[in-house]
Amino acid sequence: MNDNEIKEKEENLSKILIERVIQSLFKDGTLTLSDLEDKKKFWKKFQDINKKAEYKIIIDHTDSLISSARQFNEADDINKAKVFYATYFEHKLNEIINELCRRKSINKKEINNIIRSINLIGKLTWLPLILEIPKISIKHKNVILKLAEDRNAFIHYKHNPEPDEQNANYKEKQQDDIKQIEKTITYFKKYTSRILYNNQKTKINKKLKKAKLT
Repeated sequence: MNDNEIKEKEENLSKILIERVIQSLFKDGTLTLSDLEDKKKFWKKFQDINKKAEYKIIIDHTDSLISSARQFNEADDINKAKVFYATYFEHKLNEIINELCRRKSINKKEINNIIRSINLIGKLTWLPLILEIPKISIKHKNVILKLAEDRNAFIHYKHNPEPDEQNANYKEKQQDDIKQIEKTITYFKKYTSRILYNNQKTKINKKLKKAKLT
């Protein structure tokens, strides 16, 4: 790798990091869309924030989880696909809990206790009421719960293979399940964006691109 290639990679990495920081500041309400109206004022505010800020790198695995699930599905390994699909939903639920508790100035130790102490059905049903966020669709809630049940049965050796697992009808039913899971992913992405970005993530990204801040 020559010097120009190294420089290009460093510039791309810097761009990605700045984008993630900016998105994070929009997510917690530190920045708003009105801040993007004036590029000079935006950077002044951004620099002022960063003088006081302490950042921690958090790796978001959700895209890779979906990618892995789809790869296993394409390889006709439905059980492993469901493991990754189920983990995706748990990560997204925990992300919502973490962010909303952080906004309430709850310390990290207590946030972790909350995440560990509440089971999946609690996170999907009564917790949104306490956090004062929209209820999760009953249809999609049931998809996630059934998915978690299938995942747990497979992981904990409770999986009872059907005698006709190689049957075309059985495979078709499994693919119908996967199609519904994919629809629930689409729903959940919108649901998460609605909560964490006040339903403005797409608008924020378009404004950032138009303003050419990175």
